[in-house]
Amino acid sequence: MEALEMLRSKLIGSFISRFSTGDTWDLYIGGYWLTAHDIISEDEKVLDTLFKDNYIYFESTVDKECISKSAIVAAAMRREIISVELDNLGNLKIEFGNNFKLTLPTNVGIVDWQWCLNETGVDPYQNYLVACFSEGKIQVNEK
Repeated sequence: MEALEMLRSKLIGSFISRFSTGDTWDLYIGGYWLTAHDIISEDEKVLDTLFKDNYIYFESTVDKECISKSAIVAAAMRREIISVELDNLGNLKIEFGNNFKLTLPTNVGIVDWQWCLNETGVDPYQNYLVACFSEGKIQVNEK
């Protein structure tokens, strides 16, 4: 099974029911964990400005980018996934209902994998169905 076919079969029609963040972003979707080193949304800049201007603790937060990204992922929860795409670099683009979009990029530095889908939420070296190890390098676990 190809990577995109596998991703579509596991994600489309499902939704994020819970998530966590730390060293990675962990999205629980329909019985699977989609784990990534970064999540991108076009809405981040707007929220970053909003938080910077209105949230007193924003400037003293160590991982400022997690504040806006967490709000965005929370807004994506329980929205049905209607489309999943991969570009040539392996960036995973997820579209939810109401034109809501998230991207799991493949350009995070100083890591040896970018994103993965599995049933356990561990890194792809322990277990994966589909994993992106670097730009354009996606593997499907046929086991």
